[in-house]
Order: sequence, then C-alpha cells, then structure tokens
Amino acid sequence: MLSRLGFARYVSKFIKTFPVQCRKGCNGYLSSISTNNRFYSSKDSKVGLFSLDLHQPKDFLDHAKRAMQECNTLRETIRNSLGTNVLSPRETLLHLDEISNKVCSVIDASELCRSVHASAEWRNAASSAFQILSEYIAELNADTALYQSLVPITSNPEIMQNLTEEERRMAILLQKEFERDAIHLSDQERERVQQLNSFVVQLETMFTENLVRHKSFELEGPLVDDVYKTIPKSVICQNIQQNNSRDDSVTLTTEPHIANSLLKYSQSANLRREIFMEANTACPQNLDVLDALIKQRHELAQAMGYPSYAHYFLSDKMAMHPDNVMKFLHNVKNASQQQYNHDMQTLSMVKSQIEGTTEELKPWDLSHYTGIVKSHLFEGQDDAGSLAGYFTVDQTLEGLKDLVQRLFGIRMTEVDMNANETWDVDGSGVSTLRKYEFVEEKSDKPLGCVYFDLHPRPNKYTHAAHFTVRCGCEVFESRSSGEAVHQLPIVALVCNLSPPYAGTGSASILSHAEVETLTHEFGHCLHSLLSRTSFQHLSGTRAAMDFVETPSHLLEYYVWNKQFLQKIGSHYESGKSIPEDKIDNLIKSKNSFQSLEIQSQCVYAMFDQTIFGQPENWQGSTTDLFRKLHQENGLMFAEGTHWHSKFSHLVSYGAGYYSYLYASIFSADIWATCFQDGATAFDKNTGEKYWKEILVHGGSKDPNQMLRSMLGREPDVSTFFSRLSRSV
Repeated sequence: MLSRLGFARYVSKFIKTFPVQCRKGCNGYLSSISTNNRFYSSKDSKVGLFSLDLHQPKDFLDHAKRAMQECNTLRETIRNSLGTNVLSPRETLLHLDEISNKVCSVIDASELCRSVHASAEWRNAASSAFQILSEYIAELNADTALYQSLVPITSNPEIMQNLTEEERRMAILLQKEFERDAIHLSDQERERVQQLNSFVVQLETMFTENLVRHKSFELEGPLVDDVYKTIPKSVICQNIQQNNSRDDSVTLTTEPHIANSLLKYSQSANLRREIFMEANTACPQNLDVLDALIKQRHELAQAMGYPSYAHYFLSDKMAMHPDNVMKFLHNVKNASQQQYNHDMQTLSMVKSQIEGTTEELKPWDLSHYTGIVKSHLFEGQDDAGSLAGYFTVDQTLEGLKDLVQRLFGIRMTEVDMNANETWDVDGSGVSTLRKYEFVEEKSDKPLGCVYFDLHPRPNKYTHAAHFTVRCGCEVFESRSSGEAVHQLPIVALVCNLSPPYAGTGSASILSHAEVETLTHEFGHCLHSLLSRTSFQHLSGTRAAMDFVETPSHLLEYYVWNKQFLQKIGSHYESGKSIPEDKIDNLIKSKNSFQSLEIQSQCVYAMFDQTIFGQPENWQGSTTDLFRKLHQENGLMFAEGTHWHSKFSHLVSYGAGYYSYLYASIFSADIWATCFQDGATAFDKNTGEKYWKEILVHGGSKDPNQMLRSMLGREPDVSTFFSRLSRSV
C-alpha cells in the first residue's frame, strides 16, 4: 500500500492542492518542525523523533500552533498582494507551497506518530495535532484570497508561457483543487463544506484507529494441538502478549503474521475456519463508522456539485469517471474469468482427494490448498517446505542495497540511531528500528534517509505502508540569497513482517510473500527519495493516485527475478545459497493461481466504487452489498463475516482502490518492454532512464506523458493479460 500519499487523503483538499511537505522558501527559514536540511549525527543531542525537532509529546501541539501562525503570515502577504505586483507569479506559487509545507511538516509526522508510536502519550499528542491541523486545512480550503491569487496567473496566456512546465502544472492543479473544494460557492455553502470535511476526517480517523486494536480470542480443546502443530508454542508465546502457559488453551490475536500462517499451513479445517472467522469479524465497530463515512462523503460531494463521492474523487485522476473505472474492472475480470474457473476447479478437486469428501471449497481453504498445489506442481516450492529459512530481513535488505547500487548507482548505508529518534519502545527494551541513508555515488550527494519499522507490536498500524515524513524539494535558505538547495526527504517504511523468535536467534525469517511486501513498499520509498521537484506539492508519491502504485508494482518483479533471488536467498543457519532448481520452480509458480487474486481485487474495487457511488445504485447494508458482489462474480463468501470492516483502503483509497490494478497494467508493460522481462533488471542505462523518465518527476508531469516517454509509445494492456494465460 502506498499509505500515505501524504495527508492528501485525510485532510480536506487543501492538502490535495498543497499536499506535500517542504517548500520552505521565501521567508528566511526552512520549516516550523525541521530546522536544518542536513541529517543530524546519531550522537547529536538536537536530533528528535523521526530526525525532526520533536523531543517530547507536547512538541506536536507547539509545532502545530507555530505552523498555523506562520501560515497566517503568509496568507496575509498573499492577500495584500492581490491586484498589485508585490509578488511575481512564481513568488505567489512559492508562497502557496510554503503554506502547504508549514502544515504538512507537522501533520505528516503526526500521522506517522499516531500510527506507530509505542507510547500512548505520544500517540494522543500526535492525534490532537492532526485534528487541529485538519480543521485548519478546511479553513485554508475556503480562503478566497488564496484562490484569487491563482486566477490572474492561469487566465493569462502570456504569464503561463513564461512559467516552467512544472510551475504551470502547479498553478493549474492548485486552482482546480480549490474549485473542487467549493471555493466558487457562497460563504454559507463553503461553511457547510468545511463542516462536512471535518466530519469525514474524524470518521476516517476512527476507522483507522479501530484497526490498530488487535482482537484477542481463546481456543480450547483439540484446536490447541492443531495450533502448535503448525506454529511452535515458543513462537506463539513470544509473539502473543497474553498468557499462553496453559496446555489446554491458547490465546491468539488476529495479527496478520499469525493468522495468515495458520490459514496457509494448518491441516486442520476446523482451525482454519475458526481463524478465518475471527480475523474477518475482528472490527465490527467499523461497520457503523463506514456507514457514517459513506453518508458524509456523499453529502460532501453533492455540496460541491458532484453526483457522488466517486465522481468527485475521480475528477482529477487518470480514469476521470466512475463509468471508466467500472468498465476497466469488468474488462480485467472478464479477461481472467476462464483461468479463474479452471483454478477453482483444480483446488476443489485437490480438496476432495485429500479430505476424501465431496464438501465444497470454503473461503478458509483457498490459501491452504493453493500452497499444496503449488508445492506439488513446482517440486515442493512452498514457503513452509523447501524455501523455509532461505529468506530473512537482513538478506532482503542486502539485496535491496545491491539493487539500488547496480541499477541507479546509489549507496544505501545503515547508520546508528539516537534513542531520541526511535518510537518502537516505551521506556524500556531495545529498538528494532533501522535507519539507512542514501547517497548518489557519482556526485557523492545525499538523497535522503529511510526508517524501517518492520515487525508487529501492540498499538501499531497493522498493514504495510510507506509514510513520507518530509518530502524532497527545492528550498531557499533565506529570502535574499536566491540560491536553492534540495531538501532531503525522510521516509518511514512500516510493515508487520514475521519477527525473530528464540529458535532462530536474531534472524527474522520471511516468507516469499513477505519479501514481496517489503519490496513493494521499498518501491514507494525510491519514488520519494529520487524525485527532484521544485514544489513539495508535486514531490515523490504526490502523483495521481491511479499512477502512483506503478513504481511499487514494478519493483515487485524483482522478487521473481533469478539474479535478485540468488542475492537474497541464503539459509539463516547454514548460510548456503538457495538451490538454483528451487529458484527456477519459484519463478515458474509466479502466475499460478494469480487469477484468484485478480478476481478478488476486482470485487474489492467494485465494492469501493459502489459504496462511494450514487446511493440509488445499491440497497441494504454494506455487508449485504459485499456478499452480493461476491455471489454475482462467482467468489465465495462466508456468512457472518464482514471483511470490509478492516479494509483500510476504504479510508486511504476511497473510490480509488482500482488504482492497484490500474498501476499493474503500467508496471507490467514497463517491465516487459524496458526491463526486457528481467534481462536488463540490473542494467544502469535502463535504471537511469527509469529514474529520469518516471521517478524524478514525482507529480510534476502528466503520467500519460511519462509513460509515453518511458515506453516510446502508448501503454499496452495486452502484456498484463498475457501473463494470465501462463498460469498452470
């Protein structure tokens, strides 16, 4: 998941207009939260949380208040310049971006802190700052002076011609965002929009915070033995905080790394069913929150003149309209339908042979029997069998270091951390966070830093996400210098991968799927690190949502690349490299049963489009709709479950979940055409082109234009669909 396209998703639309952090510029200081563009040494007492000027929880509120004060000064400067030549068009854009930066520099750090910090005091302080700034952003969205400062620029062809391409794009996007946020409405109507935006943000926050609370449940009787046959008791006790000292019961949580392992590897159908039902009913309170969110988003869209929230959301995306999205989803679904039917028949047949029953396949059987069939077809090529122990966090990070060095000429170096920077321990214990700095070898210039927060713990965000703490962009040290420097981005990569346990010493053993998750998020990190834009609004992942997953999907292809697998595949005990035949079989297995994932993704995206579409297009509860879409599209549905209550993308990608499949089309074409299906996976010329044609632009260029420049033609969807036909 991209997580966090910035807080563009969360906070009214001033953030989408000014979503990214750091423009600093015209006022003689860099930022209200980051007082220096260099990275502090780990021994420097000035360094605080996330390498920022955050040393105690109350600093969040202090910085939020200071940011608003500084923004108000900038707003006054812009207001006084209307109808005068006090500010040039470019200076106007810089001031507007500066306002965005002041807010983003605090709210992005707040979002990360409230999602991952071990201390409730820190999380609460960050949430308070987030709420205050969310309300302030709604006020900014309704500031007519800010909007009016743009109209003379965009409406004057001569002025626009004298701006750079990036400045023109900045001006146009800002104006459109203001207009999408009801700036053209009356004062009373704008006030209504502000209220609705505030309600939406509160509901989004509630939905997300509910997901952080892992549900605990107890198993007794024969199911206890079934658990320990799959996962050793020592692992359960180490990774589950509750007391598991009794032999006749076991307490588990619905954390993914435990639940997914039991669903995939347990031979007990009863245990798999129990785990599946617990995991898919873990957040019932979010059903009411989602109902309220759907209602408020619809009212917001109508207040701004759109038929539905989906229409409103898509108006500035590549897809442009809900009809285009649904047509795309049905085309993808239809293209994979035949293979899906074949794959489901195969799994049903295997289940009947193994269990000696005619009982139909159940939702909790899919992961288990898919693994069995893959193991049989590809000579034991299953994570629980012949690949167990070959993938670890350390080796995967070493592989990523090797990848960026060979492909981009970038040095990725792990550095020590000051205790003040960390957030995963609350008063005691040893931090497991890791920090890497990135430097371009050719110029010896620093590119930024990435924090890796990779393992689950209580009160932590439960999925995988990329958080931009500070964006890269041009900044000015002072008003008079006129000399710009590049502000270094700070990124946090947050996952919930399998933690180390006693039986492996310090090694964190990963499944191949977890390696893919880590690599996907690393693709987002590279996008943030390697973009070079003047405006923070256009930096890194602040691109169109239905394009921005392209770099992360592209990087996933490396975990199916032989050279990369040879680099990262070595056994944690013996150090022996993964045998070549096992790599070959793993690669062969890539497209097998991919149709199951594609069909599910299509249904999830249809659900997302429908609930945020026009209300008259569906009736009943969200659970009724979720069941109906599954049944209409031939997917299994377990009665009594409500998986969508933990579907975090409904908040972060509301009406935009199709973006994952959309970006898959683009990444498949780039990999096949430019990287020659892996033949040039480590070629520096290819890497340089990819950096300069895609990553460097962030959101400062039309995605269609970037794709044409990279591919030398229009994107071709046939590459993606042709891979389905290779499925066994």
